[in-house]
Amino acid sequence: MFSTTLRLDDDLGRFLREVAEAQAMSVNGWLAELVRREQAMAARRKLAADWAAYGRDGEAQDVAYAFAAQAEVAAEPRRRSYKSRKAK
Repeated sequence: MFSTTLRLDDDLGRFLREVAEAQAMSVNGWLAELVRREQAMAARRKLAADWAAYGRDGEAQDVAYAFAAQAEVAAEPRRRSYKSRKAK
C-alpha cells in the first residue's frame, strides 16, 4: 500500500482538521465517512429511480425480471456432460 500527500489550501486544511477534531476522527477517517455517506445516498437515489422506472413500465419490467435469470444461464459456456462410463 502506498500513501500520498494531498496539498490543501491552508483554509481548507484548517477547516478539515477542525471538523475532524469536532467529530473525534482523523481527517482521513472523516473524509472516508463522507465518501461512504455519498455512496449510500447514490445507492438510494438509484433504487428510487429504479422503482420510478418500474412504476412507469411495470409490465415490461416484470418480463425483463422474469427472463433475467434465464438469460444469465444461457450466457454461461456449455459444460461438459459427465456421463457414467461402463467399467472395462
